[in-house]
Amino acid sequence: MSRRSTGVSIVSRKVRRRLTPAVRMATAAGAAAALVVVSALPGRAQEPSLPQVLARATEYVEELHAQLSGVVMEERYRQRASSSGFGRFGTDSYERVTLRSDYLLVRPEGSERYFGFRDVFEANGSPVRDREERLVQLFLDGATTVDEQVQGILTDSARYNVGDIQRNTNTPTLALLFLRQSYKPRFDFERVRDRSPDLGIDEPDRRSGVWVIGYRETWPTSVIRRRRGGSLFARGRYWIEPATGRVLVTELVLEDDTVDSLVTVRYDVADGVNHLVPIEMRERYNNRRSGSRVEGNATYSGFRRFRVVVEESTPFRN
Repeated sequence: MSRRSTGVSIVSRKVRRRLTPAVRMATAAGAAAALVVVSALPGRAQEPSLPQVLARATEYVEELHAQLSGVVMEERYRQRASSSGFGRFGTDSYERVTLRSDYLLVRPEGSERYFGFRDVFEANGSPVRDREERLVQLFLDGATTVDEQVQGILTDSARYNVGDIQRNTNTPTLALLFLRQSYKPRFDFERVRDRSPDLGIDEPDRRSGVWVIGYRETWPTSVIRRRRGGSLFARGRYWIEPATGRVLVTELVLEDDTVDSLVTVRYDVADGVNHLVPIEMRERYNNRRSGSRVEGNATYSGFRRFRVVVEESTPFRN
């Protein structure tokens, strides 16, 4: 059976946030109404509004991106792809890969956002031979433009994917991007009924009063694009602590007439790090044209802080 390739990719866009007078007036009116409720019910804590929870989540994510950009973690990532057409993995209808990588957030000089970078150092138990050369070309080549560097980061992070679904959206921190201030206006948000995350990801502890907030991209053009151009609109859910804005689970859904995909990520505490980090990522992709399927699971450990040091030495002369 012939295998047709389909795919999705990320593009970076600048977004300006505009606050109209009508919105300012509505915000002020909402604050006044809140004061009335508090004074009328002095002994009861008032539940925050959705805009308040989203504002806390945005502040949290902005800070988390900055914190994660100083942390490198080891990723152990297993993928398997089926060409059976029905998602059943037979003895001779699939391919597998196990990757070991360093994963970190990087922000190329001149870029306004962070990108997840998967630096693969082992594939199916064998060392990656060209690793040092790739890193030098990607990060130390002064002739590389910002756009070229971003594309190189995305391409390099996806170079060992298996299956006929080409993708570079399989990074654990991608869904956090939509909560950043510059991207939030592209989405509609609503509090949805409490449900467990899909793909078997553990549900956050309910004792913290976690909210489940759904999101859907509504702008004419999308952040994530099809491989050959065109919009691919994102939707999904966040599990957020309303009092702190901490994001405990993210869910990202992308689908059209060629592919449907689901990526779910769980965040938790880790030794030696004073903020949440991704602990597990699970994913599923279906190629609606060929009937193929890809499933993956990644776990994260070995969290450590790093910094880049550039040294300039005086030329040696005899």
